[in-house]
Amino acid sequence: MSNRARALLVGAIVIHVVMMFSLVHPGHFLNPLFPEAVHTIATVYEGGEAVDTLEGGGLGADFFAFYQAGRYVLDGDDIYRRPMDDPDRVVPYGYFYRYLPFVAYTLGIASNAVSPWTAYWLWILIVELVLLWCILLTYRAVRDGWLFAMLATMWLVFTPFYMEQYMGQLSFVMGALIFAMVLAHGRGRTARFDWLWIASVIIKHMTVLFIPIMLRLKRFRTVVLAGLLLGVTAIPYLMLRESGVGDFTHDNFNLTLYPYSGNMGALALVMVLKARLFPMASEIGFQLGPIRMTITRMLILGTMAVPTLAALWATFRRRPFDLVESVSLWTMVYFFVFREIWEYHYVLLMPVFVLLYMKTRARVLWWIYALAALPTLFVFYDVPTARSPEVHWSAFEHILNHGIKVVPLVWLFVWVAWGFYRRHVTRAERGSTNDLAVIL
Repeated sequence: MSNRARALLVGAIVIHVVMMFSLVHPGHFLNPLFPEAVHTIATVYEGGEAVDTLEGGGLGADFFAFYQAGRYVLDGDDIYRRPMDDPDRVVPYGYFYRYLPFVAYTLGIASNAVSPWTAYWLWILIVELVLLWCILLTYRAVRDGWLFAMLATMWLVFTPFYMEQYMGQLSFVMGALIFAMVLAHGRGRTARFDWLWIASVIIKHMTVLFIPIMLRLKRFRTVVLAGLLLGVTAIPYLMLRESGVGDFTHDNFNLTLYPYSGNMGALALVMVLKARLFPMASEIGFQLGPIRMTITRMLILGTMAVPTLAALWATFRRRPFDLVESVSLWTMVYFFVFREIWEYHYVLLMPVFVLLYMKTRARVLWWIYALAALPTLFVFYDVPTARSPEVHWSAFEHILNHGIKVVPLVWLFVWVAWGFYRRHVTRAERGSTNDLAVIL
């Protein structure tokens, strides 16, 4: 490895250490950069103004949802209860559990072997080890020291990872499984590829979006097996609980699209644009049978449908099939079709950037990566004492907050879907291949 590569790698490690130091530091000095770290469930409000913060200031609020769900399992209670409404909760605070029962019965129960705070910090350590695993996989996948340093930097300096750790989330584990899936397929290890995908579906159902990829690869038995295991681990619990199915579907799939300050998905941006620039859009439309098709609904459907159709076309019509291309597109589709996309969800793009750059070395990816990796400008227009800072924002601030992460998302999606990715792959293949791993 050259001195230049070592310097880049050391710089990336330093930045990552700073992020983790903010995590363990009582003041959490990076928190003002992130909406979810400032406006948390641990903040106590009176008359709409912040007056106090519970112990930890919201640190680990999502992990405590897993922990409390595990305690509910042990107590024979409903895992979808709201911890903050439960005076007998064992966690200091926590968002409600909105995931499949599998995580409550595994991570949730296992974490209850120790105290909530001890379990949270152990989880932080585990996720850091998963990050190290991804970097080691990257090291094995490339032969050039400078390329490895650049890819490792992509893993280490992505600031939404800070929020992933702050909240104690599972999204990066999902990203690691996606990355390992692609590498396993490149090495011809189809069984490992199948089981990694099945595991991701059972843990956190967002990779159900990869079903078209599995069908394109003719992994029909794998899809059936995933469906069976998903059913076995979820349906019995949901059906035996009176409100199980209702709670799960409401928390994950209801049609309410309120643009909270931390919601940074494409649908949230559409709703902000509608509310600020065209408030009459929900009233103008036409009747399509029993459904009233307003401009708002057509915008939402278009936002969901266009990326989905583009990903389907690339998966089934383009030749030859390219797994990196297809995985990248379907991972990004998630950000267009789900109603709530929090900043930490963008860690799912980390393996996408690494895989795309590994294959193409396209410089434009660094520009897109920088926009996605840097914090938003939230610190400049936040109202820290308000329960809902967005109420005080101008139209420009509102659009900026919800759109700043969508811009690199759309840019990257278009870059891949329009064929620029393939053109750069062709250029890389025509040049020297000594520095690119043949497994991809």
